[in-house]
Amino acid sequence: MRLLPFLLFLQFFTATAQIVDISNPGKLPNKASKFKIIGRNNDGIVVRLFGAEDVIEIYGDDLRLVSSKTIQFKNQDGLLQHIMLNKTGAVFFYLQQDKKYSILYAQPVNAKLVEVGKPIAIDTILDRKDLVSQNLRFKQSIDQNNLLIYYPFFAGSEVQTMRLLTLDNALNRLSHHTIPFSKTEKEMEDSKTLIDNNGNGYLMVKSKDKEGAAEKFEVYTTSANGSFSTYSFTSSKKIFGEHTFEFDNRNGNLVLCALFDDSNKKGDEAANGFLYMAIDPANGTVVKNSETYFPKTFINELTGREPKDGGKLFTFNIRKAVLRNDGGVMILAESFIRDLRETAVPIGFQPGMNSMVRSTVYQFNDVIGFSINNKGELEWYNIMRKKQVSEDDNGYYSSFLTINEKEQLRLLYLDEISYDGTCNQYILKSTGTSERLVMFNQGEKDIMLLPKLGKQISPRETVIPSYRGGTFRLVKITF
Repeated sequence: MRLLPFLLFLQFFTATAQIVDISNPGKLPNKASKFKIIGRNNDGIVVRLFGAEDVIEIYGDDLRLVSSKTIQFKNQDGLLQHIMLNKTGAVFFYLQQDKKYSILYAQPVNAKLVEVGKPIAIDTILDRKDLVSQNLRFKQSIDQNNLLIYYPFFAGSEVQTMRLLTLDNALNRLSHHTIPFSKTEKEMEDSKTLIDNNGNGYLMVKSKDKEGAAEKFEVYTTSANGSFSTYSFTSSKKIFGEHTFEFDNRNGNLVLCALFDDSNKKGDEAANGFLYMAIDPANGTVVKNSETYFPKTFINELTGREPKDGGKLFTFNIRKAVLRNDGGVMILAESFIRDLRETAVPIGFQPGMNSMVRSTVYQFNDVIGFSINNKGELEWYNIMRKKQVSEDDNGYYSSFLTINEKEQLRLLYLDEISYDGTCNQYILKSTGTSERLVMFNQGEKDIMLLPKLGKQISPRETVIPSYRGGTFRLVKITF
């Protein structure tokens, strides 16, 4: 009889335990104050440190630094534009520039970051050098085998034409088009790009905001066989906040997820529910379309109040959409509030003499998971509570990192934005249940995590950067 409680404890401990590895502390180079985790290949975990120059570091699975190298090719101007990892080695994309044109090069490197062969000229862009370096963009397919490169040509504040170029991982050109465009800068900020695992590229642009109950999307597609086409489709509701497009490689659909506003009243914008659309990527035919209003039980559970005129959300935005194998989708929405705060600070010792100090307060709060089946119907929802508040840091340490383990999602976040805060996780099951667990205290490990800059590197591993007091570290968590 005495063994049973112990066995239950052992089972619980095994199910929730994780291994935390931390790299040795290091200072960022003077000319490379920013950092990004690129991913992992057979060489190790690849990290980019950049600013005025590029430094590439490779860490082993034990987080020991294997190599570090400053990257500067003979004909290179400016920073690296993109890094594409191979099974071993990588391809670095960079620019050689003149005042009126830029040449985009791809340079393969080996595991030791040494050039393999000569650089390959990918494209020549006839535009001002400062605009090219600022506006050239890259998007890789989910399987990392195809690359979409796109560039907008501006005339004043409008985009007049758009360059679309697709490559495979052997740097073979699949398609190359410069198309008439005529879009505003605002429309381009809301645009989305994707490339599927077959090498077909997609650019989706939402029309200007207008009165009405629908949104028009124009889709520009560049095929892996070199052809180009365009079509449009209309959403059934007006979109509230951010929207997201995903490509369902398993089922061959372009998927739109968004919160919608059913009120059509300016100054009273709010989300009344969410919409899910599956589109045939070849011609824009809507394959599936569903609109789900927030259930009253959900609003009651979220706010603690019975909704009077239908449920509404004011501060939530979609952060991530995770596709299901059956054609459905999991939507994760997070509450975000940014406020300006003024605080009176006394001046000297004279009563009533104050100086007003302004600060920007960032709040990243609850996360809601909506699971939608392949018919577009809501199967379940789950409210995951958190409250993160910080000042004047642009929310760098806030929000969450998602780890996809197929049968469940893990959401990693800091319970409070401080050195003494803990790293927590929600485990969200495919059945709709969730569990909240405390993982470890940051102060005890002398780290300060930036979860949303983390990267999942295997089904059970994630790497998150830590930055505190000028010290940079990598933290690997194995579940």
